[in-house]
Amino acid sequence: MKQVHFTIKFLKTLAAIGMLMACNSNQLVSQANGFGIKLGPSMGFQKWGGGSQRDPLVRWHVAAFMDSESSDSKNVIYGQLGYHVKGGAFRVSYFYDINGNRYPGSTYGMEFHNLSLDIGLKRYIRKGIWKPYYTIGLRGEYTAKTKFEIYQELEEWVRKWNYGFSIKLGTEYKMSKLTHAGLELNIAPDLSKQVYVPATIRRINPWTGQAEPGYEQSTVNTTIELSFYLRFMQVIEYEE
Repeated sequence: MKQVHFTIKFLKTLAAIGMLMACNSNQLVSQANGFGIKLGPSMGFQKWGGGSQRDPLVRWHVAAFMDSESSDSKNVIYGQLGYHVKGGAFRVSYFYDINGNRYPGSTYGMEFHNLSLDIGLKRYIRKGIWKPYYTIGLRGEYTAKTKFEIYQELEEWVRKWNYGFSIKLGTEYKMSKLTHAGLELNIAPDLSKQVYVPATIRRINPWTGQAEPGYEQSTVNTTIELSFYLRFMQVIEYEE
């Protein structure tokens, strides 16, 4: 319950920051608004309690965004709503059965299908046809569904609400006055635990079927995403 209350407070803070940014953008006399869609591949990483890590999980993401530029066209306030598949993988090169027969290995994924709200600030480093930029934002997520191909017993301990931050580096190309295209690298570490099993929970040994003393288990997700996007502009011109 503490985690849920903290996450709700975090989302309220996220919304408040968005409203504050919107107010500031009005003071800056915004010249243009943009909206668009981005998509691309993702690579998920998991850090488990005790320092152990899983293999990378390669999946995908898609997102829609809106933004508002300042009067100098360098600072941009953005909001983004996306669908992200993150998690980790467990790779086995090969294995032997009880009779000594060798079988080819496989990859087993632990997927979290998350809806994500990301609010932050983008700053263009310079103007021109090609405009490199960086961004920083706060992120809140809700897990819509999971798909565990291994350790299915952990699915009931998945936390639905999570939060973190996002750091993006990218470049944008001006195709026309109203259409821009871009390439973006997003590093999105979570600050909360996606899976948490208290040490007080006893576990069942899959080999003996007997209950054994439990131990704390937890994982934190980090995702690296490469996005291709189109940004459509609505230019606002003022007459003296």
